[in-house]
Amino acid sequence: MPKSEGHRPHDNPAESWAYDMTPRSDKRSGVARVLITVFVVLLLLSVAATLYIRQYTVTGDSMEPTLMAGDRVFYVGFVQANYGDLVIFHAGETYGLVIKRVVGLPGDRIEIKADGSLIRNGAMVEEGYMIPDPYGNSAMPETVIESGKFFVLGDNRAKSIDSRDIRVGQISLDSIRGIVTRMLRSTIPADAQ
Repeated sequence: MPKSEGHRPHDNPAESWAYDMTPRSDKRSGVARVLITVFVVLLLLSVAATLYIRQYTVTGDSMEPTLMAGDRVFYVGFVQANYGDLVIFHAGETYGLVIKRVVGLPGDRIEIKADGSLIRNGAMVEEGYMIPDPYGNSAMPETVIESGKFFVLGDNRAKSIDSRDIRVGQISLDSIRGIVTRMLRSTIPADAQ
């Protein structure tokens, strides 16, 4: 047998195929696995977003100055509402879905002054977002929030139908559809809609 200078992978065609193709095949299958994983994750996120993130378009002026007519908000299914959260809830057949701010939790004592100022558990609540009622018609005597209920108000107290109104009242946990997570301002002036 002639003396060889050493084994080179390309001397035997079968070894050449095995040497050259196996690593490329492994690399390709690795890239394919990564691409499939990324695709599946994106698909699952898309489905989750479709199922759990909803959109609502604001109508009316009861939430001014925070939200204007035509603004769009995105909300996610209800987890737990806290003070100051904007919630979308079903306010009966007359009003359908509406958006208001949570100001009272179960067990709280809520009182509203004539100008719309909020007193919670005996203390005045600072609400920089609230438009006072210029007519002095927003007064409501102290009431205790029932178990499993929430008290909601519009930021524009003079123009809001909210928990002060018997047609809405304290809202139940079941009526809350979600908590607002994002807001998009309308580019169309409210008076042009």
